[in-house]
Amino acid sequence: MEGHPQSSKQRIETTSKLSDDVLMELISKGDQRAFSQLYLRYQPRLVKYCARVLRDDIAQAADLVDEAMFDVWRSAENFAGRSKVSTWIYSIARNKVVSWLRKTSELTLEDESLLDAMIDPAASPHEELALDDMKQQLLRLMDQLTEEHREVIRLTYFEDKSVKEVANILDISENTVKTRMFYARKRLAQLLEKAGIVGFDI
Repeated sequence: MEGHPQSSKQRIETTSKLSDDVLMELISKGDQRAFSQLYLRYQPRLVKYCARVLRDDIAQAADLVDEAMFDVWRSAENFAGRSKVSTWIYSIARNKVVSWLRKTSELTLEDESLLDAMIDPAASPHEELALDDMKQQLLRLMDQLTEEHREVIRLTYFEDKSVKEVANILDISENTVKTRMFYARKRLAQLLEKAGIVGFDI
């Protein structure tokens, strides 16, 4: 019947199809359904991202992500649209992780390196093609690494394994994994530079 109000289910389905920008506009006006949708859209990705720096402490990562999303809710009206919504949300989550690590005196140089790499992973189709091309070139350069270094890069970068998982798979200590990752990244950075490849963070 025309003019009949949408059911709750229909409203949720409609909200789920809205863009991040539209959701932010609604959230800035206090729309809780829009915020719930944004939360569901980003919470799993953010937890996975933060947990990488927090040594797979999923519970702590989830707490920090909840704090970050609460800030998104409170600060929605201040979002000026100078960056993508996803970039803004990730920067808030990153700041939460940095603050927590500094507060607990657990921030290491390796953490700083990982945090620097915590950028918005949502790429446009064009960016994804460029990234795929970079990955192909990276795979070719990996042939010049030692077997040990090639293995840790393959598991962490291409199979998205955590340090703990890599240690279990290779039957080595987590510190050994980190050491190999450090030297593998250093060598790859040299190879990328020599090949004239820029824009790929190792």
